[in-house]
Amino acid sequence: MDFKYDVTLSFAGEDREYVERVAHFLSDNGIKVFYDKFEEADLWGKDLGVHFDYVYRKSARYCIPFISQHYKKKIWTNHEIKTAIARAIENHEEYILPARFDDTEIDGIRPTIGYINLKSYSPEEFASLVIKKLGKEPNIPLPEKEQENDGKIYLAVRVLISEYQGVFGAALGVSMINIEKEHRYFNEPYFTLTHPFEGATDTFYLFDKLVPVTFPAKLEFGQVASVDYNLKPKSIEMWASLPEDTLVQAVVTTTVGERYKSNQVPVNDVLKAFKYNQP
Repeated sequence: MDFKYDVTLSFAGEDREYVERVAHFLSDNGIKVFYDKFEEADLWGKDLGVHFDYVYRKSARYCIPFISQHYKKKIWTNHEIKTAIARAIENHEEYILPARFDDTEIDGIRPTIGYINLKSYSPEEFASLVIKKLGKEPNIPLPEKEQENDGKIYLAVRVLISEYQGVFGAALGVSMINIEKEHRYFNEPYFTLTHPFEGATDTFYLFDKLVPVTFPAKLEFGQVASVDYNLKPKSIEMWASLPEDTLVQAVVTTTVGERYKSNQVPVNDVLKAFKYNQP
């Protein structure tokens, strides 16, 4: 059966930043995706109640609801998911592909339905899963597949000290340098582990920056940028649960498709930084 879209995206406005990156990655890879900002001219003047009934019940092969505490409270997302559930019931088919920011329960979506935990995936990684679900392969630029780090990315564990507080915390610091002749836009770093967290993933993002840094960050030739991520004291149990030989590494991509890996740092160094902060 031919559909207008491969996937429709249903989400709350509070989660738009993540979903928009998913939508652009899908579109850039030739996936026909319903994302409201891509359809602004077409939606103009339409009876959205009627139109969205068509979009979320008949127009696509799959519907992806991005479930969160915000999603459950919105009028339009409730309309969209009820319409999608009606399609799934009518046709007895695998249609709804839940993606979760948290454990919010949505009426009509049974807890036994397989879902993706979005905390474990960057938007681009999640979009790659969607592409594979559709039976296609993501169009990863060749430089991103093959690029090696040549000192461009450096990862360090930092013990945080102030004149007034003494030792007050620990952080993972990532430094980036552009050694290309042309400027580059560096995306936000993510991190990988040689062993996964128990019951979780070996790839993750950190969000609590000590000083705000905006990504993508434009770096001219020879320019350096750094970002430090505060490590929460309550996360020490997660780090301590990893095998002793676990290594952590930062990965940074650029908007032209390059991917650079930093040096690997023993997780024991992270634990030592935490210990400095113990009373």
